[in-house]
Amino acid sequence: MRGSHLLRALKRTFGWGRRQLQVDKHNVILITGCDSGLGHSLAVYCHNALQMTVVSCCHNLQSEGAQLLRQMNSSKEPHRMHIWALDLLQAESIELVHEQLVKLLETHKDYQIMALVNNAGVMCFGDFEWQTPEQIELQINCNLLGTMRLTRQLLPLLRRQGGRIINVTSHCGLQALPSLAPYAASKAALRSWTDALRIELQPHGMEVVNFIPGSFVMASNIAARQQQQAQQMRENFTREQHDYYDGYFERFHGYLRILSGFKAPNQLRDEELLSKFKDALTNVQPWTIYIHEPWRYRIYRYLFWICPAPLVDWLTIRFCAMPTFEDSK
Repeated sequence: MRGSHLLRALKRTFGWGRRQLQVDKHNVILITGCDSGLGHSLAVYCHNALQMTVVSCCHNLQSEGAQLLRQMNSSKEPHRMHIWALDLLQAESIELVHEQLVKLLETHKDYQIMALVNNAGVMCFGDFEWQTPEQIELQINCNLLGTMRLTRQLLPLLRRQGGRIINVTSHCGLQALPSLAPYAASKAALRSWTDALRIELQPHGMEVVNFIPGSFVMASNIAARQQQQAQQMRENFTREQHDYYDGYFERFHGYLRILSGFKAPNQLRDEELLSKFKDALTNVQPWTIYIHEPWRYRIYRYLFWICPAPLVDWLTIRFCAMPTFEDSK
């Protein structure tokens, strides 16, 4: 038994026997966070390029992204794109998605669920002292606990059908960034949970993959409510915090104003990213982690790894390139 574990580990380490599975409309993929950004683009890619049956979970069924996905169904193939509501903060919503998925598989006996892609997430910029308890808890509840609840609900079905789990994490899970402390904490926890889950599920023939796609803040709505969040922070300041932080606070959120406002869903044209996602989805022996990043990210990540903590702190500030408290003095 131990020998077989060792052989499997060696195969994965050196990539022996890696090959791609063929996918078609009989393979079902469930993706969360499809209103915009990466989730929306992956749903389009899996539907159009891979010809899969896609369950696109959206937070708002009336969003522009949900409506665009709905239009992809044709009279010839009316059942390959499903748009379902999902609120990771609501247990009933998670249970309903499970019920709908079971019904879909029972209705189409030749369908098989191939993957759950946990992509949905929320983000709030601001120093930890500024963020309200509600903002902090929302990021932990959605990014980590909600993802865990959905996965736990679907896990028996995934196990029976040999499906895999792809968790979209973040560079923040590798190197925590200032002004994103709760978000980074949620993504670091998600990464550790992914690693543990991978080891647990290997004996059951299941794959669990950590997928780090790079930054999509400008191409998604993950920070669309940043100015509203800033107003909530400001309203919860004490008089002492106003006196101490107001100048820095205004400069910081003025810099981030470009992030606010809901953007039209963008279909990513990044072929390298989509190629990595396809490998994570269809390779018989996927890598445990896929990292998509520009050279700047790669260089910084290497420096973070080799440098002592004081230098890493300085490099992190340079990497973020955002207003700092010292600059506001």
